[in-house]
Amino acid sequence: MIDFRSVELPPSFYNILGFMLLILGWEALARNYSGLVVATPVETMSALFRLLGDKGFLMTHLVPTLKRIALSLCIGIGSGAVLGVLAGLIEPLRLMLAPIRWILTSIPGIIVVVVFMLWFGMGTTMVVSITSTMIAPIVYVNVAESMMNVDSNLIEMARVYRMPLHMRLTRIYAMALARPLLSAVVIATGNCIRLVVLAEMLGTNKGLGHALAISRTNLQTDSLYALTMLAMIIIGGVEIFMLRPARKAIERKQTCPSSS
Repeated sequence: MIDFRSVELPPSFYNILGFMLLILGWEALARNYSGLVVATPVETMSALFRLLGDKGFLMTHLVPTLKRIALSLCIGIGSGAVLGVLAGLIEPLRLMLAPIRWILTSIPGIIVVVVFMLWFGMGTTMVVSITSTMIAPIVYVNVAESMMNVDSNLIEMARVYRMPLHMRLTRIYAMALARPLLSAVVIATGNCIRLVVLAEMLGTNKGLGHALAISRTNLQTDSLYALTMLAMIIIGGVEIFMLRPARKAIERKQTCPSSS
């Protein structure tokens, strides 16, 4: 009998194994259902490469979606972080924002989309407004709680030794906020892309969401699955090439002793 505890395999092995099992399960479903319901992995990849090779699709649908995602993340993360810092320092402000935070985190996204369509009409303004409004509370909560949990002894020591304000911000508050903020950004990024696509499906004539709606209407199952995969690739790309390096940089910064 094999003792699996004595076998050390790299984490990537299990990632690849899980991915292969997912593909096999997908293929099994495709073989047991109509092609109008489940596209095969081969059909999906073929449709994905066809879309990526279409300049019209890239400029009409992919680029607008990427711009909306970037703008929504900047506004949502920025506003959530600023309000979180202020709320962590000013208790009355935190209490005033509590009902708004509760409403935004409890209301279904589809309702927000419908309401914002009435307010802003159809287009980029509506998509960015919805998405940034819905992801800001995620960042706000993490940042506010981190600010409240900053070691009071460190703050008192900084006051006693008259540490300059910029050193307090970089050595105490920034280091305390770095990991929670990055965790919030990871969650916010995934939610951002999903919300952008949802809003585009209902209220724009450009973007991945609009392309998804067209594929659904025309029963183009392979394109539907390919567009879904493209959205997941965007999420994975942001996490692998941007968020993971940022996390490693923060970990190195926190583990290395200060040079000054």
